Amino acid sequence: MQRGADIRARENQSRFVQQRITTIEKHYSQICQDFAAYTRKSARLRDKGDDLAKNLLAYADSEAQSTKSGLTAFAERISSIQDFRQAEVNRLESKVVQPLSLYGTQCKHTREDLKTSFAARDREVNQQKKLEKVRQKKPGDRRQISQAESKLQRATVDATRSNKALEDQMDEFERKRLGDIKKILSEFVKIEMLFHAKCLESLTDSFQCLQSISDEDDLEEFRSSLRPLNHADSTSRLDIPRYDSKTSLNSTGASTTYSTSSRQKPADSRKQSNGHGEDEVRDFDDDDDDDDDDGDEDDDEEEEDSEEDYDHGSYRR
Repeated sequence: MQRGADIRARENQSRFVQQRITTIEKHYSQICQDFAAYTRKSARLRDKGDDLAKNLLAYADSEAQSTKSGLTAFAERISSIQDFRQAEVNRLESKVVQPLSLYGTQCKHTREDLKTSFAARDREVNQQKKLEKVRQKKPGDRRQISQAESKLQRATVDATRSNKALEDQMDEFERKRLGDIKKILSEFVKIEMLFHAKCLESLTDSFQCLQSISDEDDLEEFRSSLRPLNHADSTSRLDIPRYDSKTSLNSTGASTTYSTSSRQKPADSRKQSNGHGEDEVRDFDDDDDDDDDDGDEDDDEEEEDSEEDYDHGSYRR
């Protein structure tokens, strides 16, 4: 009766160990896959960060001086963050993913040891059944009953030894597993804290780099690059009419002077001709009728000539 209770206790113990190993293998495998995916995502984010830093550097070359220097420093900080992320990826692979992946092999070895314990237990159960059968069929055959009891005793010792080894192995496995999961998750926290602390420093510097950009200086530089062309065009447009206006005024004044002098010359000649006419009138009174008629005609012709000269001068002006 006692032996049957021990067998049932060992069966329950083996079943518990098997269930425990299955649970650990399932969850540790899933956690390992999640950490591996997390590491791969961090590596992809690192690559995208490198692309962002490279594009920012290319864009900074097309900006004004203040923006260019600020964006260049900002891109360098973003690139340094990706270096920290690369270190994070390496640490995650070596201190988190790899230790978790080892538990697949450890669970496999523990399951094989559990099979050995199950085999020893099954041998004990079989010897127990044979002994009972011999006792039922040949209750008076002491030799066969003694041999069956001896075999059952050896099977029980083997099962007990195997069960004890399994207990020790499972105890060591559980102690190591609890310590490893605590250490692995602590390493993950340390890696993330170190990474984010370094990133916080770089991001603080990045913010200062952006604040150092002078919008007014870059806007003034843009205006100075934009307005000189418009100013030169407006100056040339203003200078050309002013130069033509001065030239036209000077030429008009010259023509006016010329026409005035041209008008004065006939008047002087007319005065001279009138003076000679008066002298001739005094000297030759007898012929003044004919001469006066001729003189009047000459004066009329000279006045018409002067009027034509004035009109010509007005046209030129």
